[in-house]
Amino acid sequence: MYKGQALGGFRVRYRGRELGPRDFGRRGAYQLLKLLLANKDRALYAEDLAETLFPELPPEKARQEVYTLVYHLRKALPGIVEREGEYYRLRLPEDRFLDFERFEALMRKADLEEGLAAFKTLRQALELYKGPLFGDDPYGEWAEAERAYLQERALSGLLRLGELAEALGYQEVAKEAYARALKLEPFLEEAQRRLSFLKG
Repeated sequence: MYKGQALGGFRVRYRGRELGPRDFGRRGAYQLLKLLLANKDRALYAEDLAETLFPELPPEKARQEVYTLVYHLRKALPGIVEREGEYYRLRLPEDRFLDFERFEALMRKADLEEGLAAFKTLRQALELYKGPLFGDDPYGEWAEAERAYLQERALSGLLRLGELAEALGYQEVAKEAYARALKLEPFLEEAQRRLSFLKG
């Protein structure tokens, strides 16, 4: 089974063993995996990968480096990358667990629920949100769009969880939800106002 955790920091387990950068032969192969995961539903053009990973190299040399990284990535995680002409995409196994994928699935489920059911689902989802996507690589522009989207989902989820908790009489859970929201976005007025009200 493939298991990836990317909310907060990045950790990957394959067949019960945790893999670090050294297990991929080249550190860049580990970085390539992160980049592909951030775009797991899209095929990425080899030249774009080369420009992102090796902006300082001449184009042809950069492409050769990408081919080398793909080789090492496939060696560490057999079958994980497939090539379609000059494009690469992840081929993730069905029996996988990705924390950000599970987080989004639970958030979508909560969107369709009300009351106690939504409250329970949101708590499950937000337990998975340990921090920004690939938080150990905060300046990775390749993850910025997905990182911003997931943080916005987490913020809206925390605000809704707080509202539901208040309505259900779980005041401490509501305080915790608003406090977490303020850690993500310190000037979020709605969270500031509700937390101030609950603290009296």
